[in-house]
Amino acid sequence: MREQVALADRTTLKIGGPARWLVSFRDIEELSSFWRTLHPETPRFILGGGSNLLVGDSGFQGVILDMTRGFARIQLERPSRTDAPEAVVTALSGTSTRALAHAARRLGLGGAEFLAGIPGSVGGALVMNAGAHGHELKDILIDALLLDPDGERHLMTPADLDMSYRHTALPQGWIFVSARFRLRPEDPDTIRQTMRHHNHQRRRAQPLNLPSAGSTFKNPPDGPAAWKLIDAAGMRGVAIGDARVAEKHCNFLVNTGKATATDMVALIQKVRNAVFAHSGIRLDTEIGFLGPTGPEPL
Repeated sequence: MREQVALADRTTLKIGGPARWLVSFRDIEELSSFWRTLHPETPRFILGGGSNLLVGDSGFQGVILDMTRGFARIQLERPSRTDAPEAVVTALSGTSTRALAHAARRLGLGGAEFLAGIPGSVGGALVMNAGAHGHELKDILIDALLLDPDGERHLMTPADLDMSYRHTALPQGWIFVSARFRLRPEDPDTIRQTMRHHNHQRRRAQPLNLPSAGSTFKNPPDGPAAWKLIDAAGMRGVAIGDARVAEKHCNFLVNTGKATATDMVALIQKVRNAVFAHSGIRLDTEIGFLGPTGPEPL
């Protein structure tokens, strides 16, 4: 347990104040015990890779549970035969999505290639049903192990979690601990070529040289992609302080230097208002905001 820990360094946006406490664990027993005994009114937040997250300037006045230390492990459960039609891989929630994709490649298992370009952790990817290149996490998820607020364990399927586009119905106060994924045997070189192709597309289309939280807004269920709406509203390149709508991909709001959370929130609202005024479509954010006592709407 550490006190007054900088959170900006632990997010991909590099923005935000400190956490009052940050706690890490060696195993599920320690996590379960701590989670069960934590006072119900104590603010708490689960932190993985820190992507898709904007932390407020005043930080977080509660307990951050750091899942990246004791909960970053991958295990091949099966097959025991090389000619099996599928394989099952288990990953703990603190495992980086990229690490999972590359571990699958080394094992000669396909299906997780799309995760190679998604920053963050498996737990965070489960929370938002992360996806790219026409694939979503629910497509390969068999089931996930969760802890409820009493420290009890539950095994839930994608149907139980009502997973849909950038959404998972995670019960309040529950934590993802691990997940099992169904993958298929495939030539490692073929997998590598697919991943290289995806990475080339990302480098060509996204501003990877600047801190960001990835795509800021969800694509509307009907109508043009979010970036097209933002571009049509004349928001490409618009800035407030050091928070800027990226020229390269205008659904990426980037930190060009010393942007504050106040700057970024103001820019999000400016973009949303401009899009609504131009098209009548209200964009919902894909990223979350962590205020002093917990998540807040953006």
